[in-house]
Amino acid sequence: MQAYVLCGGFGTRLRSVTDAQKAMVQVHGEPFLAVLLRQLALSGVTQAVLCAHYRAEQVAESLPLLAAQTGLELKMVREEQPLGTGGALLNALRLEPAKSRYLLLNADTYVEAHGYRAMIDSQGDALLGVQVGDRQRYGSLQLNAAGELVALLEKGASGPGLINGGVYAFTASTFADVPVHACSLERDLLPQLLAQRSVRVVAYSGRFIDIGTPESLEHFRNEFALEANR
Repeated sequence: MQAYVLCGGFGTRLRSVTDAQKAMVQVHGEPFLAVLLRQLALSGVTQAVLCAHYRAEQVAESLPLLAAQTGLELKMVREEQPLGTGGALLNALRLEPAKSRYLLLNADTYVEAHGYRAMIDSQGDALLGVQVGDRQRYGSLQLNAAGELVALLEKGASGPGLINGGVYAFTASTFADVPVHACSLERDLLPQLLAQRSVRVVAYSGRFIDIGTPESLEHFRNEFALEANR
């Protein structure tokens, strides 16, 4: 199975602790991207397309080592200008078309392999819903009685519930005919898709860490060290 990995973020919140491309930030001697790709490989993914813009050369230079570390077939597509999360996917689908149903995920978020496996085992278009104790700092999910996604809600809702984990599974035809343009996956493409068909929500309760801030990066480094020592 293929996975498209969004590596195009500028990582502005991490500038105080690193000058590396966000996905390439070091975690105990290897790039965070290697940790993420290894989880994909464990889930059954065999090929990953890395979608890069900011400091794309750092990703390109690391492709042979990342492939050797993870066992994945790796390709990279470059955005000549920032296209947003939606545009990055559309650009990648044009340059490296999906062969079949595929995963889409962010390069700054850790999800355990069984979360990706659950997405692979689901059907049709799907989104990973992560169970958290407090949704306030995340965008949460509105579901219908059948457990299908109705809407992505803005940040602010408090209390336990499901949030958007930033991992998606789409059929090969889902966005294949959409012209490449700058857009947001969450604010543009997904609402358009929801107006046409249902999107399944796959619940996940494993480890989920976004390394986008210095605090969360340090938390992951500590968690990763603990996990490695067990």
